Amino acid sequence: MISPAAAMQEARRGLQNVRLEHDPPAAAARAAGHAGTPLFVTRLDTPKHDYYLVPWQDQRGIVFVVQVDAWSGIMSSSAVLPSPLPRLVMSPEEARRLVADRLGRTVIGEPDLVWQPCRESASPLQPLYHVALDNGEAFVGVDGSIYPSLTPFGKGG
Repeated sequence: MISPAAAMQEARRGLQNVRLEHDPPAAAARAAGHAGTPLFVTRLDTPKHDYYLVPWQDQRGIVFVVQVDAWSGIMSSSAVLPSPLPRLVMSPEEARRLVADRLGRTVIGEPDLVWQPCRESASPLQPLYHVALDNGEAFVGVDGSIYPSLTPFGKGG
């Protein structure tokens, strides 16, 4: 598995290869920006397909999100954000507190970012926190929604 520093380098390299001649603001953001701290995401549905989300930020905030395969280091995808964000996801501590406060349950351990194709999050660019509880588990979406489980897509969507 590659390191977070290697994921940052691969995000840089990958964005250099993205053609942005038809999007001058995105090209300027790429040129003026830099890789932020990568977030490690565990794939629940496919072993060894974990990935990093690398925020690309400039003085306004995060302007791109770059997905880098944690095993090969290859950039899988990237997305220009419609408007800059201060952060991609809440902190693990915020996810922990949200679950404890809303569900009134004891959280065990640290929340981890996870993803699988599911109704709760169809995009790998929007992972969920997996939060272990004293009697079960919960998943927290990027919007703060809490789910007791994830619903995989059935055949036909």
